[in-house]
Amino acid sequence: MPSCPTGHHSRATDFCDVCGLRLQAYTPAPVPPQPHRQQYPQPPPPRSVPPPAPPAPSPPAARSSAAPRGGPCPECKTPRAGRFCEECGYDFASQSGAHQRRHSGAGSGGSGAYWRAVVAADPAYYQYMVDQGMLDPAQISFPSNNRQRRVSLKGDRVHIGRRSASRGFTPEIDLGGPGGDPAISHIHAILVAQPGDTWALVDPGSTNGTTINGTANPIAHNVEVPLRPSDRIYVGAWTVIILQKG
Repeated sequence: MPSCPTGHHSRATDFCDVCGLRLQAYTPAPVPPQPHRQQYPQPPPPRSVPPPAPPAPSPPAARSSAAPRGGPCPECKTPRAGRFCEECGYDFASQSGAHQRRHSGAGSGGSGAYWRAVVAADPAYYQYMVDQGMLDPAQISFPSNNRQRRVSLKGDRVHIGRRSASRGFTPEIDLGGPGGDPAISHIHAILVAQPGDTWALVDPGSTNGTTINGTANPIAHNVEVPLRPSDRIYVGAWTVIILQKG
């Protein structure tokens, strides 16, 4: 619709009937172009995440295979530290004293091959103990009577030690007495018969320890160590015990 340049409202369509000016055709102001918006694909709706699985239960703690401590020995009242009493040799597993050996063990086995222990004083082992500062040669001298002896391994266990007069017990391999090894405990070590005509060695807690085949470190207390023919067991100040079979 035409409009007056001065803004009058005119009913006429050619000249303003108020001021007489020529009316101008009304041209609407152009609409500024809108900036182009790039269309992006809509992101997919979020997936539902399942709740995390509960943690797996912890496995049960492994039980120690070591023999339980505590509970005095029924014979000498020494607190228990393993299968064998370190003072009198009582066997907690078979509930029998050191003097109550069972003779149905694997000493000879079913093959007819017998095991024996050769006991001797070893000058090289004695010198090693002196060199390590574990022996004073002025106090403990090497025995002049170095005679070997053989002991058959019979029954379910064979004790290595020295005689105890107060308990009336003499071990099967007695290393005490006149000229005996002074560094031996009463129950120093025990040979235990195993299935399959074999033997194992246990140190129930000796004072000076037990080694095998010349190793520097003593075997752990109350742990059965499998033995083979020709193995060499070292105890005390100079004693070597060599196992033989056949």
